[in-house]
Amino acid sequence: MRSVSIKELEEHTAELVAEVEAGNPLTLIRSGRAVAAVIPIANTAAHPTEAARSAARARLIALMEQGINLGGLRVNRDELYSRD
Repeated sequence: MRSVSIKELEEHTAELVAEVEAGNPLTLIRSGRAVAAVIPIANTAAHPTEAARSAARARLIALMEQGINLGGLRVNRDELYSRD
C-alpha cells in the first residue's frame, strides 16, 4: 500500500482516485502518521450483474413462498399481510 501525504492528495486528487480505482489502495499520512486508508470497492459488490440480481430475486421469492419459521409459528408472505 502506497503512502500519500494529505498535501499530495489535495494536489493530485483525480490521479490518486484513478490509482485506487485501478486496485491500488493508499495510506494517507498527516504529520508523519498514518490517518486513513483509501481502498477500492469491489466492482462486483457495487454493481451486481443482472444474472446475480435475478438469482437473488429468485431466492427471495422462494423464501417468501416457503415461509419463515418464527419459533414454531410458520408464516408466509400472504398470511403476514392478510387483513382478516
